[in-house]
Amino acid sequence: MRTFNNILIKNIKFLVILLTLNLVFESKAQDLEPRFLSAMPTGGNFAIASYGYSSGNILLDNSLPIEDLNAKINSIVLGYARSFKLFNRLAKFDAIVPFSFGKFEGVVSQIDSSTSRTGFADPMLRLSIILVGDKAMGLNEFFTSEPKKFKLGLSFRVRAPLGQYDPTKLLNLGANRWAFKGAIAASYTIKKKLTFEGHFISWFFTENKEFYNGNTIAQKPLVAAHLHISYVFKPGIWLAVSIGTSGMGETIVNDVEQNDLQNNSRYGAAFAYRINKKHALKIAFTSGVSTRYGANFTTLLIAYQFMWFDRN
Repeated sequence: MRTFNNILIKNIKFLVILLTLNLVFESKAQDLEPRFLSAMPTGGNFAIASYGYSSGNILLDNSLPIEDLNAKINSIVLGYARSFKLFNRLAKFDAIVPFSFGKFEGVVSQIDSSTSRTGFADPMLRLSIILVGDKAMGLNEFFTSEPKKFKLGLSFRVRAPLGQYDPTKLLNLGANRWAFKGAIAASYTIKKKLTFEGHFISWFFTENKEFYNGNTIAQKPLVAAHLHISYVFKPGIWLAVSIGTSGMGETIVNDVEQNDLQNNSRYGAAFAYRINKKHALKIAFTSGVSTRYGANFTTLLIAYQFMWFDRN
């Protein structure tokens, strides 16, 4: 990795590589999350554990002397979510803590280079609310009510810079900056089975003043749009297909704007199966369609969920 570092010091443009890699761990504009507006009773608690495996490469500027940059990343995520009433509407709070370990390999000026990382990535908190559609209901009322066809909701997520980060290293699991994600989502359900759902998302970032080798880096807002189509076979068992695209998000290194406009598209599928009233499994797959700048990964995910409700 010494040759890799020397090249980066000589050309400030190369520092953008680290930001691009950090987008892999962001959760990010390109997380495809179907059924975001699904109704649930208030007083619900959800404990979640998931394992994901990602592999692929990050496509960089062809003028850079870096080829075949590949990563194999294993991620374990623990999370907790709770549904409750907020302003007489159905709301949900969730928190996730990711732990990742993986290996990165690349060819720099015809020299093979590799490194590995193990540790915690940045944790995330989110608050979401359904503004139009299903209202906040207790357990008994929920199962006797008729679900709404049209729903409209908002969410706000914060990613805290608490993950593993070392400014003397090129690759880090944490981004060393705050990130804020706002999203608006709308859905329409046909005959209680088929649901079309769209999301418009924007990420905002603070400046990282401890970027690699004593530099600073900032990023303009990153926007994304997602479309999901899901089919419910019966309560708790559903299948969804998704597609999403993101853009903008140019970076600024030491007050110098970089020519790295983000332009990525991804697709995915997810299947959920409710084992019984308290236990459920979910399997998901996402991959890249096209990438100009940013992450181009294929990810397989399996998640387990345990659910319980307040006694009252």
